[in-house]
Amino acid sequence: MSAPELVSRCFAARTAAHLFHLETGSYAEHMALGDFYDEIASGADKFVECFQGVFGKIKRYPDDEETETRTAPIPMIAALRTWLVDHRDECSKDESELANLVDELLATCDRTLYKLKYLK
Repeated sequence: MSAPELVSRCFAARTAAHLFHLETGSYAEHMALGDFYDEIASGADKFVECFQGVFGKIKRYPDDEETETRTAPIPMIAALRTWLVDHRDECSKDESELANLVDELLATCDRTLYKLKYLK
């Protein structure tokens, strides 16, 4: 179930980040989260399209409640990053292009964590 869970986790993180983006009083955080929700959704979409091109259509995705609890932005993105690292090989199923797409999702998390932690 890891590939469907990857997509659900990324889409749940996108929604949470969008809400944080709207709620923040920090311009730097607003911009960082705006980039994150665009890039994480686009990256997850690219991953699932490629995955389905190789392995066929995914029939079921986990519900948001199964994959994400809305916390503060940094812990939420850090938790997604940890999950992606822990499940990278399982999600990519030894397909290098899928592993590279997971790496792109990780890079999105890393870039956003940098911006949230160090740019004010």
